[in-house]
Amino acid sequence: MPHARAFSSNGESATPPDLGESASVCSDSFAEIPWDHHSEQPYPIRHRRGILTRLRYAWLDYLKTGLLALLFLPLIAITQLGLTSGYRPRSWIRPRQEPADFAGLAVALHSCDGPRLAEEINELGVRRILLRIPTWELDRLDEYLAFMDAIPDCHIVVCIMQNRSDVTELDRWRRQLRTIIEACWPRVTEFQIGQGSNRSKWGFFSTEEYLRFASVAEELRSDFPEIAFVGPGTLDFETMPLLRALVHGYPIRWDAVGCALYIDRRGSPSGRQLLFFNLRQKILHFASCVRLANKAERRFWITEVNWPLENQGPYSPTGEEDCISEEATAAYLTEYYKTAMDTGLVERVYWWQLVSKGFGLIDVEDDGSLRRRPAYYAFKALLEEENART
Repeated sequence: MPHARAFSSNGESATPPDLGESASVCSDSFAEIPWDHHSEQPYPIRHRRGILTRLRYAWLDYLKTGLLALLFLPLIAITQLGLTSGYRPRSWIRPRQEPADFAGLAVALHSCDGPRLAEEINELGVRRILLRIPTWELDRLDEYLAFMDAIPDCHIVVCIMQNRSDVTELDRWRRQLRTIIEACWPRVTEFQIGQGSNRSKWGFFSTEEYLRFASVAEELRSDFPEIAFVGPGTLDFETMPLLRALVHGYPIRWDAVGCALYIDRRGSPSGRQLLFFNLRQKILHFASCVRLANKAERRFWITEVNWPLENQGPYSPTGEEDCISEEATAAYLTEYYKTAMDTGLVERVYWWQLVSKGFGLIDVEDDGSLRRRPAYYAFKALLEEENART
């Protein structure tokens, strides 16, 4: 197994804990979910938390989520049918026609140092950046601010990433959230609150936990005029947790609905799930949920997407069976962006990420040098389409 670092609140490296087969989901040991620095995500913990354990812990929220989905399913279907036939709500925030305002990059200061990453971003010419800042890296805030200063022409959204301790200790989360927002303000006015709200490895064991966690952000609106919150940051095509995070009675209100709509296990964007849902229909389905939300503006962003690359070993975020070639990634990237823009319902799409051995537009060679992959040039061609038309 590759080297792992537990992403604890102090940011220090730690040996992954032995959670034990009988460990409770409420145990403090889950505050130390191991971090895989190769694939830039936490290690899965579902093998330690079977379905019965999850049900015992959050059965009431699962029941609420299921009943909500049953209640809204007919409305979602009717709304999706209307969107499929061409109906577009007048209040919906639509994508701008300029590809450079639509196509963005999600990045982190892990696979590549800040100055080098900033140089690549400036050379690529991308305007929209979603920057991950983990709460366990508060000691690196000056690094992140210097990186922002190095890309002055970019519009930046900050994704504030959490660990399990932030979810269970809301006072500490409240302090960390304010620290990050104060440091970035007013250079940054849009913040994604948390990541992976439907994944236990990201520290959330129920959507209700996430809503309590996210609602802390709502307390800051009076102190930061014009601040915008993005969420719920759900991963993959999962309707029930998304709907639960959009239709609720908690304080948090989303100024933009952001989801990481990965489709890599279906192959190309035209590949179907459940016989019907290709990328276009998945977007229409999610947009239907946003249309019916009581706690969200009519804005929809795709905050992460990529395809894992074959033969990358531990750097791949998924199993080898889901990985594809660099050439196929370039073709899928173009198809994904064009499909999303053609719906008229997605305001922005962020590719995760620019520099990464397992899934980036740029590879990191063994000697530390950078190699631009075919997907890099496909992304650059998208950005330059605006200039080609003028």
